[in-house]
Amino acid sequence: MNFSLLFRHQGLLAFVVVILTLAMTLCTLHGELKPMTSIEWLDVVGEGSVCLLTLCWIFAVMISRPPGQVTTLLVVGLTLFSFSALLDVIDEFTHYSNAATWLSLVESIPAAVGMVVMSFALYLWHQEQLALNRQLQRRELWYRSHEQIDVITQLYRADYWRDRASTLQEQGVDASVIVLDINDFSEFNLRYGHQEGDRFLREISQLIVMNLRAVDLACRYAGDRFVILLPDTGMPEARELADQLERSIRNVAFKSGGQTTAIFHSVRSACARLSQHSTLADLMSGLNRQLDETSRQVA
Repeated sequence: MNFSLLFRHQGLLAFVVVILTLAMTLCTLHGELKPMTSIEWLDVVGEGSVCLLTLCWIFAVMISRPPGQVTTLLVVGLTLFSFSALLDVIDEFTHYSNAATWLSLVESIPAAVGMVVMSFALYLWHQEQLALNRQLQRRELWYRSHEQIDVITQLYRADYWRDRASTLQEQGVDASVIVLDINDFSEFNLRYGHQEGDRFLREISQLIVMNLRAVDLACRYAGDRFVILLPDTGMPEARELADQLERSIRNVAFKSGGQTTAIFHSVRSACARLSQHSTLADLMSGLNRQLDETSRQVA
């Protein structure tokens, strides 16, 4: 799990704590404990499970989503629902005097309000997903195998690329391959940390996808290396795209943590034609040699 997002929701965390503390305080001030013999333990288990699961959902939202309107509404709605759920649980252990009957009467109101808020949040989330899906239509539209997606970059892994490339070879489809390698990425990780390195890889991945057609396939091949499969594309077009990607990445102003100074990084690229007469291992070996030669020239 990535807990880094949790620390960006300090205001929402405080809201959750305040609301749940309020529920506990109201019950403590106005309720009296019931005898143990009168407690319905089956109800305690059922209502306690609802309360606990609601808190788990709140936690899941905050570690899964960045700050924003949808996240805020989801957490607020779930917290209001958990307020009522917590009162329901505490009701099993306490009873209220006649002067505090209002507490039991209104305990369901926050849950109803919370459900309305969550419904609106889910509608906005639906709209958000529609927008994301439209963007994803640019991304490997012909290829869908989500179990082979790299966790960090959200691109497909090398094994999936090999499968697709082998299929094109067998079908005799004319295609080209581009390999991109980030220069001095190990030094970047040492200086800024692996978490920032992962974030940089994600940004580079998004930039690569933005420059591709729907039929192209971009994958994280290994570490800081990306491989792109371009069906129905000749070498001149592949070389032009590789040059465009190099220029685009060179102009990415990456900012680490709270730094205001931008970090600029570069990549080197190599291109080759996917041939039916050579293996993928030979193809990648040739591309790696091209990358090594480019590295020596730069050095």
